[in-house]
Amino acid sequence: MNCGIDKNGIVTFKHGVFSLENKKVKAMDKKVLVIEHSYEAPVEKVWEAITNKDLLRCWYFEVSDFQAEVGFKFQFYGENDGTKYLHKCTIVEVEPKTKISYTWGYDGYIGQSLVVFELFSEDKNKTRLKLTHSGLDTFLSHPDFSQANFNDGWHNILGKSLRNFLEMDSFTKDIHIDANLKDIWDIVLAPNNKWGDAFGEGAFVETDWKEGSSIIWRDTENNIGAIGIVEVHQPEKYLKLHYYDELKPRPNTMLGNYYEKLRIASDKDGFTLSVEIGKIAKSDVTFHQEMWDNALNIIKRLAEKE
Repeated sequence: MNCGIDKNGIVTFKHGVFSLENKKVKAMDKKVLVIEHSYEAPVEKVWEAITNKDLLRCWYFEVSDFQAEVGFKFQFYGENDGTKYLHKCTIVEVEPKTKISYTWGYDGYIGQSLVVFELFSEDKNKTRLKLTHSGLDTFLSHPDFSQANFNDGWHNILGKSLRNFLEMDSFTKDIHIDANLKDIWDIVLAPNNKWGDAFGEGAFVETDWKEGSSIIWRDTENNIGAIGIVEVHQPEKYLKLHYYDELKPRPNTMLGNYYEKLRIASDKDGFTLSVEIGKIAKSDVTFHQEMWDNALNIIKRLAEKE
């Protein structure tokens, strides 16, 4: 998965860091930050994003571990203007698919606050998230803990990072190829040790390309990277591949969001090969575009050489 985390496993956002010794926030707390964002995603998917440790690492922070259970403790590093802070948190409230609250503390500093995530289903595929961060006035006068930094940080995390992770997008790419149609299509159906390397050196596919047949991508160690079916194959014209969300789908598992459509059409000087890729997380679009640019260029070079 492509998760925007640096080589040290640290996600950087311009915001403060937090601490809370007890469940309750004092009544005298004056600074409360409330931020709301709506996402084109079902509430189940948003809940999974904010409670699954593997998904949290893709849009939030590199958490050490995470379980949506009262009393569970977790920690992570955050960075602000080159200074790293170790956050230590304890979950204090859980209402599945509705609400999760946890303390947010950090080593070496005085202060206490509470972070609350609340989810509201607005439609089958639309969810509103309300974040309440209270106790900000307990962080005294440390410049990294200003309310402005907290506000900027949460808007960045929820309005950009989480949105790009949750919401899906698609894209198209095309390339002109001055070659014989059969040669082009033969190369499209022979990615191994050729254009398949654009998705990882040595990546190879197993399929007979017949409609309804399975298609399995593996790496050099024979690990499965993707598995799906050939939905449509119109020789020398159109190919649609549709993949499962799971690498080991059980019988009767429905196909997932991700698909690949390859089309070829004549133009005035040869042929245009186009690909449509979707649906993928918005945060992954650029990464996939770069790989497909590389793949199409390899196909063009090989076909024109033929």
